[in-house]
Amino acid sequence: MGTLTISISDEVEKKLRSFVKEKYGSSKGAMSKIIEEALKIYFSMLEKKKKVFRAYRGEELVAEARDLEELARILKEKNIDPRSVKIVSSEPIKPVARMGWK
Repeated sequence: MGTLTISISDEVEKKLRSFVKEKYGSSKGAMSKIIEEALKIYFSMLEKKKKVFRAYRGEELVAEARDLEELARILKEKNIDPRSVKIVSSEPIKPVARMGWK
């Protein structure tokens, strides 16, 4: 586990501390959890070259796949309920729009 020392603006620091207090309270390591989660999401957004779906259980990456069907298959093989994980996409998913008669 690495240790980083960073400098951020006062405005960002206030927002960060407020968000940490709302989500985790004053528990030990709460700031690190929020920063790590934000960086994971940010890095996955930067990987625009390939679309990747990642499944996280808490902080742990449990599966990674190029499409949701493959991710579901991997989770099933590992006996992990898909409802028990947080799934993050490397790029935003476009909503499906359907037209026509019902």
